[in-house]
Amino acid sequence: MKHFRLIAALSVFALLSITTNAQPKDHCNWQERMMSEKIAFFTSELDLTPEEAQAFWPLYNKISKEKMESQKAMMTSYHALLKALETGSDKEIDKLLDAYLEAKQAHNESAKDEATKYRKVLPGKKVAKLYVAEEKFRRQHIRNMKNGWNKNNGNRPAEGR
Repeated sequence: MKHFRLIAALSVFALLSITTNAQPKDHCNWQERMMSEKIAFFTSELDLTPEEAQAFWPLYNKISKEKMESQKAMMTSYHALLKALETGSDKEIDKLLDAYLEAKQAHNESAKDEATKYRKVLPGKKVAKLYVAEEKFRRQHIRNMKNGWNKNNGNRPAEGR
């Protein structure tokens, strides 16, 4: 059974590699590496069957893309608000504050809908494992980044590490 899971994970990775190869190499190298690490980590943590993996990964990728777009919209409105605080009028600041709060609320509401979508393709226990795995993966990468910075006397690690 583990062989089937590995094959499923490698198949998903191959598909992702094909789609990311259309992007410039210098821009997506770290993204490819991060995604391959994430696929391996999640496959291990979630113990997905081949059928579950086939349904899960496209949904996960879609939700991840939506999250990134939502986060980008929220940060764009945040930066506009930040800039307006320096030079804008009270009326402009109020308008931009409302836009920021709306973007933040939309981001939070989309996060609530994720579990419902995941439960359509995975049992509840594996959905719970997904959220735990995401947090573990995030913390692991923060720790790795911090350790890389410490090894380089506080400087960012060189690209390719």
